[in-house]
Formats: sequence, C-alpha cells, structure tokens
Amino acid sequence: MKIIRHICYSLLLAAVAGGCKKDETTPAPDVLYTVTIEDRTVTFTNETSGAVSYKWDFGDGETSTEESPVHTYPGKGKYVPTLYATNKDGAVAEGSTVIFIAKTSPVKLNDNSFADWDDVTQYVVTPPANDPYFKQIKVDYDAQYVYFYIEGSTQKANGDIFDFYLDTDNDPGTGYTTDVTGAGFDVLLEGTVFGNWLDAFTHKGAQNAFDWDLSSASEFYATGYNVESGGTFKFEMRISRGKLKGLAATTAFKFAIFTTKNDWSAGLGRVPSPGGAAIQVNFE
Repeated sequence: MKIIRHICYSLLLAAVAGGCKKDETTPAPDVLYTVTIEDRTVTFTNETSGAVSYKWDFGDGETSTEESPVHTYPGKGKYVPTLYATNKDGAVAEGSTVIFIAKTSPVKLNDNSFADWDDVTQYVVTPPANDPYFKQIKVDYDAQYVYFYIEGSTQKANGDIFDFYLDTDNDPGTGYTTDVTGAGFDVLLEGTVFGNWLDAFTHKGAQNAFDWDLSSASEFYATGYNVESGGTFKFEMRISRGKLKGLAATTAFKFAIFTTKNDWSAGLGRVPSPGGAAIQVNFE
C-alpha cells in the first residue's frame, strides 16, 4: 500500500476600487487530500476545508463530483489527478499530485508459506501428462520482479540444474531458438537455484547457435520458502526485472524451463514439451 499526502494552500486576493474597505469575500478553500494506492485502485480521502463542492479530474479522462471518490485506473503508468474545490462564493482552488500505477503481487518470499500463491491464478502452468518431473508452475509479477512457484518430482539434495530460457523482448525473430515454438530466447538463467548457483547469460550470434555471454548482473535472483514432502520438492523464487536484459521495458515475455541431472548426464523434465509453445506472460 502506498499513501501520498497532498496539500495545496490557496489565497484569494480582492481588489476594491475607490479605496479600502472591509473584504467580505470568503477565502478560497485550502485543498488537502490523501491518496491510497492498492494495485490499480486509488482511494482519494478529501480533507479540504472551506469548500461546498468538488470536482476530481483523475488524469485518465474520467471525473467525479464525489467528495472522497474511489477510482480504478485502466492500466499502469503515470497519472496526474487534480481536485477542484469551490467555496460558497464560487471561488475555486485546485491541487494536483502525481501517482504511479503498477501491478502489485501478493507473493512474499519471507513469510515461510505458500499461502500467498493461492491468490495467483492468471498464470498457472499444468505440465504435459507425460512429463515425469514438473507438477505445477505458477508465475506472477510486479513492477520490480517476476515470481516463480515450482513443484517437481525430486529431492532438494539432488541438486538438479534448472535452465530458465527467457524471451525478454517478446520477439521470436531475435535470440536463441530451440524446439520451443514462438520464442527467441534472449536470456538464459542456469543453475541449481538452491545450491547457491544461478548464472545469467545473454544470447549472441545466430539464432540457432547455443552462443551466450555471461552477464555481469549480480543479485538478480532470490529464493524463498521451500518444502520437500512425499517425493515432491516445492519452492519459490524471484528474478529482478531491472537486472536482466530487456525484462524491465518489455510489455510481455515468454519462457521455457528445462531440468537436467546435476552432472548434465540426462534430462529430467521440461515445460513446454518438444514442439510446444513458449509460455507467455503479459505485463499489465
């Protein structure tokens, strides 16, 4: 939750022709309001004094005459809402502020629970029935991070190697192409994740060439809660959008995840299956 407090003091000056006399004009209102942001919905709490009517211009083409409206913005971005407050004599004062709307995520890596993932329902991947490894993958995001929840038929001690292929510019005509359709992968994250090893690479060269440069990005990922039970290993992690090539500016990305044994001797599982389409995540 983000709270912004905006104050705008206005003074009405009256010029009286023919000398000085007592000014009976009511002062213009002092515009005061707070802004509370939850995802795309904004609550405007009006604390203005000296006004009898109000008009809000939310900065997205919509308006309201409510005293303290609640408004949902159409999407992420920068908006400049303005409050026009009118006193009983018709004097108008105005106050504007700047707000930034970005999607928030319920996912928290430090809560020792997967309960927050119950609210993530938009990007839920059910692997192919013939995949022996993956059971479920969920993805969520906010302005800073992309979050992954992964269930696999394995044990943490196995040290399985994960390859996260990311099409960060959402352009199948650039990046590394595999048997996954509809994507050209620009970034590869490879490592054991929970074995304190995950490297980031950026693709170079021809599309069909497995040719990567090691990225200089540091602290681009973090892990959270993990549980092993009944032959299933569950874990959550996040990657930083601002530290991986193209992920901060794009409107969408696609991904595929492959797993292999810790000595690369055999593949264990993959999403999608050979010939399947890369999974696309759209940023609002």
